[in-house]
Amino acid sequence: MAELAAYVDEKMRLASEANDTTDFLRVAVLAALNLADEVFRHRVEREDRSAVLATRAGELERLLDPLLAAERRLR
Repeated sequence: MAELAAYVDEKMRLASEANDTTDFLRVAVLAALNLADEVFRHRVEREDRSAVLATRAGELERLLDPLLAAERRLR
């Protein structure tokens, strides 16, 4: 919990410095928007990786199916 609080505090400090303001509500909203942006970027990256893995799995399946069929015929 302390690590999360420190992370949020750092985001709020950065938002305050970047926008030259000490208005707590404004800083909190900017920090929240920055944190939400991070979450969405990570989600998109994860979805992109999943799509790549699904494509690769499909390609492997397409390549392996004929080999497995040939192996079964040889038995």
